[in-house]
Amino acid sequence: MSSRIPIPPVGKPSASLTVDLGPFVKESGAVADRLRHLSEARLKAPLTARQEGVPSRAGAALALAQCLADLAAAVEGEPRREVPDLGVFVVGDQIAVTSGDLAAALEPLAEEHPLGLDDGEPATAGDVVRRAREMVRELAAAI
Repeated sequence: MSSRIPIPPVGKPSASLTVDLGPFVKESGAVADRLRHLSEARLKAPLTARQEGVPSRAGAALALAQCLADLAAAVEGEPRREVPDLGVFVVGDQIAVTSGDLAAALEPLAEEHPLGLDDGEPATAGDVVRRAREMVRELAAAI
């Protein structure tokens, strides 16, 4: 019996070193589902006082979708992707798509993989997923 430690294949980090996307995927999926089940009146209604700068739940959701798309583009080193305003009934799907894009961009990266983001702050893949989870949680608390 060999006592050698297995070495992960070159090009892909071992599963224990990759970013844990499970909580982000679960939380963003729950927010997307919640938005899909809100009535038009609730989607158009203003958020709580904590979010005064955003006119409605749908507006806040669209802003989150844009932030997630911006993060995914930055991780991939691609130009900004504009998330169009397609109406209040689509914002749940837009959250689902943009969070899926971000998860796919982060999936192969190690937790400490350095990323050069446009905001000038040094960041790792782990920092990006933590930032995204924070934004999703803020919207979840407000809707």
